[in-house]
Amino acid sequence: MTHPLRVAIVGAGPAGIYAADLLIKSAADVSIDLFEQMPAPFGLIRYGVAPDHPRIKGIVKLLHNVLDKPEVRLLAQHHHRTRHHRRRTPLPLRRRGVLHRR
Repeated sequence: MTHPLRVAIVGAGPAGIYAADLLIKSAADVSIDLFEQMPAPFGLIRYGVAPDHPRIKGIVKLLHNVLDKPEVRLLAQHHHRTRHHRRRTPLPLRRRGVLHRR
């Protein structure tokens, strides 16, 4: 029995969730941890634009479908550490890959 490829994605906004969806749809057996600093996912869709707009509601529904998949785990209110932010808690390193937006 092989273990799934463990991947961490930093940021649970649309880009991070779409990246998780693409990894799930690939041929690889994958386990994804989505790390989000805010208490809820979706980034600017939740915090920046009108969340009650009909088109936004449709996008949120699609993103929810990805988060509902068993291969994806959302870890909200997680503060990751980068070179520039030494005070934050470290991202767990037991992953084969990390996607981080710049």
